[in-house]
Amino acid sequence: MKVTDIVPIQKLDLKIYGYALPQMATHEGCVKVGETSKNDVSQRIMQQTGTVGVKHQLLFERNAIRADGILFHDKDLHVYYQQRGVQRAILNNRASEWFKFGDVKLAEDMADDYIRQDYDAVQLSDGKMDYILRAEQQQAVETTLEYWKNPRYEAEYLWNAKPRFGKTLTTYDFVRKIKAQNVLIVTNRPAIANSWFDDFVTFISWQEPGIKFVSETDALSGSKAMTREQYKDYVHANIGRDVDIRCIAFISLQDLKGAKFAGGSYEKLRWVGDLAWDLLVVDEAHEGIDTLKTDRAFDRINRQFTLHLSGTPFKAIANQKFQTEQIYNWSYLDEQTAKNEWDESELGTNPYAGLPTLNLFTYQLSKMIEQEVAKGIGLEDETNLDYAFDLNEFFSTKEDGSFVYEQDVIRFLDNLSAGKFPFAETEYKKELDHTFWLLPRVASAKALEKLLN
Repeated sequence: MKVTDIVPIQKLDLKIYGYALPQMATHEGCVKVGETSKNDVSQRIMQQTGTVGVKHQLLFERNAIRADGILFHDKDLHVYYQQRGVQRAILNNRASEWFKFGDVKLAEDMADDYIRQDYDAVQLSDGKMDYILRAEQQQAVETTLEYWKNPRYEAEYLWNAKPRFGKTLTTYDFVRKIKAQNVLIVTNRPAIANSWFDDFVTFISWQEPGIKFVSETDALSGSKAMTREQYKDYVHANIGRDVDIRCIAFISLQDLKGAKFAGGSYEKLRWVGDLAWDLLVVDEAHEGIDTLKTDRAFDRINRQFTLHLSGTPFKAIANQKFQTEQIYNWSYLDEQTAKNEWDESELGTNPYAGLPTLNLFTYQLSKMIEQEVAKGIGLEDETNLDYAFDLNEFFSTKEDGSFVYEQDVIRFLDNLSAGKFPFAETEYKKELDHTFWLLPRVASAKALEKLLN
């Protein structure tokens, strides 16, 4: 049997490159700008162009290090191009890594400007950008739209999507699709107000000028977000005018629970309880949401539909809060599969190309529980026929703080540090001083700490 050799670290040596396809009329004046960790840039380009049999013209290649010594990625350079007024090329109805320069030589000049950090001579645009959703983002919007039109259960939906899925922008697209008049965003992490506001300004406000972002959270102090009073003045000033007045409001869960109308002690946010909301968005829905105070606060919000956003909604799913038809899933495995299966003949349209490769490993625990399984082999013994491994039970503890199945846990740790696995005595062990272990309860964590030491 082939032995798995796990390499937990890899030195990153990135190169940025740009090339054109002068023989293809559809790509006239366009430059593909990408990155590679391969020493031979031409080899990487041939992987993209060889399948369609076209010759490329290499325009430039550079080490991906700015003048200040900071490593950067192709996506950073893409943003800089767009700030300089260079538009993405849309190929096969997808946003791509191709940019329309007209004069392809400008791609190298601008790349050098970015690397030298020669920004003084650059007249940046106002930051407005259009967007095209990735396939999974579009699918999230479409499946939610289908459920929103005719909910089979409660008028609630969950996006169980990995971090960096792009939940903010995708939510805004859903808001636009349903033409929501009033949207309330609530989160237990008020610091993320900046990402909601930045995406609103960059992608939404200039396309939907009637929509205003309303928030008084401290994280947005000094920004151009409207206060509630400013929004009321805006509404009053436009009464009778042909203006599509709409509101996206952002508040923290802490503020909501403290408001008297929602069961708290303070006279604030009364307007939140008075308005009829088309959509309530619960961001980071796994954090501090499942409590009686939170349930009571949400019950006081008059809304038609609730969208929950979370990368780790394990408790809500385990409690069967959502039916299968109420969940859109997008995991790390889905993302890695999409990256690996992308048809590279579509020349630089792979939206996952810049994402890191993620290796997922599982440990077979059947040997560790085979004795329990063997007890249930006899048909006459019905008590053990449905025996299955349970992680919570495996790491359960006694009253004295030790593991119930301590010898089995020790065998599990021995497996992690044997052979070619990461914690074995290999050249990589010193690179694993900082790792993250997640256990079901505090007592289990303390018991495991003793064994690890």
